[in-house]
Amino acid sequence: MPIIDCHAHIFPPLSGPCGFEDAAAHLLYQQFSMHLHRNQPVRRLRDHAIVEERHLWKEGDPSETGRIRVNFRVGRCGRFEWEMEEETFYLQFLPVGMELMSCPADMMIAHMDYTGVDVAVLQNDHIYGNLSRFFSLAIAKYPGRFIGLAGVEEAFAYREDQIEGLRDGCERLDMAGLYFTTSGFFRSGYRPYYTDPVYGDFWNEVKRLEIPVFWVLYGESPAGTYSDELRHFREWLERYPDIPSVLVHGIPTFSFADADRLRLPELLVEILREHQVYAEVLYPISCGRQMEYPYQRAATHLRQVYDQFGADRLLWGSDMPNVERYCTYGQSRTYLSQHCDFIAADDLSRILGGNTRSLFSRSNRGSAPRPAK
Repeated sequence: MPIIDCHAHIFPPLSGPCGFEDAAAHLLYQQFSMHLHRNQPVRRLRDHAIVEERHLWKEGDPSETGRIRVNFRVGRCGRFEWEMEEETFYLQFLPVGMELMSCPADMMIAHMDYTGVDVAVLQNDHIYGNLSRFFSLAIAKYPGRFIGLAGVEEAFAYREDQIEGLRDGCERLDMAGLYFTTSGFFRSGYRPYYTDPVYGDFWNEVKRLEIPVFWVLYGESPAGTYSDELRHFREWLERYPDIPSVLVHGIPTFSFADADRLRLPELLVEILREHQVYAEVLYPISCGRQMEYPYQRAATHLRQVYDQFGADRLLWGSDMPNVERYCTYGQSRTYLSQHCDFIAADDLSRILGGNTRSLFSRSNRGSAPRPAK
C-alpha cells in the first residue's frame, strides 16, 4: 500500500500573483489569512517579543472593507511582515529555511523521496495562490506522485466563471478534488453563504465531476460559532450526501478536551458517523508549538478518536512544508507509525494511504498513484 500524504503544498514565490490576476489580489487573501492565523504568534522585529495585537483587520468588520493598510508584505525566511506606528512586526508562518518563500515541485519530490512518501495531495489554499495550473505542470512532470485539488473564490463560486474554472481545472488540468475554505467569504461579507440556494449549480457541478471536497471550517465569523458552522455543514451534507468531504486539519480535539478526556460535540459525532466525512490526522502542525515530538498528549486524543470512529475515515497528512517549523517531514509521520502502538497494523496502513487512495478512486483522477522508485 503506497504511503499518501493527504495534505501538502507546492507553490511559486509567494510575493507574485500565483494564479491571481495580480500580486495585489493575492496579498489581500494573504493578509486576511494572517489575521485569522493563531497557531503562530505575532512578534515585534526590534526585540522579537510576542505581542497580542494583529493590526491587520478592523475589529467587527470581517469583510474586505475591514482591511487595515499597514504595508503588509511577503518577507523572507518564512515571514509575513508589516508596519504599525513606526514598528515592524512579523509572523513566522513558514519554516525559517524557506528564504525565497517558494516550494517548487522538485523540492517536494525530494522531501517525499527522502522520507518514503509515495504520493502527496496538493491543497489549494489562497495563501499560496490559485494553483491548479501550477499543480497540473507538476502532475505532468511527476506522473503518479501528486494529486491536485482545484480552488475557487468561495464567495463568488456560484458565478458561471467560477463554475467554469472548476470544470476546466478538473477536466483539462487533471485536478481530482476541490479545496473550499469558509474564510474566503470575507470577500462578500459572508453573504450569500455556501448553503444558499444560489450555490446549487456550483454544487451540482461538483457532484457531476465526482470529486471530494476538502473543507476548512472557521468558527467565530458572521456565519457564527464553530457549532453554527457545523450546523451549516450538516445542512449541506444532507443536501449533497453523495459528495465525499474531508475536514482539513481534522477534528479540533484540543478545543474539546477536559483533562485530555475528549467531549466532542454531539453534532460533530453525528457528522462523522452518519455522513461521508473523513478527518485529517496531522497533529504536529496544530500542536507543535505547545509540545515536543512525539506529541504524547496528542496521541491520547487520537486514541479516543480511533476508538470512537475507527480507522476508515482517518487520513494522515503533514501540512508540508509548513510542518517543518516544528519537526521534520519524517517525524510528522513517525509520531503516528512508531509511537501510536494502539493502532492495529492494517488500520495504520489505511490511515497512511489506503483511505486517501479509496477517496479518490471514485473517478479516474488521482486514483492510481505510482509508488516512488
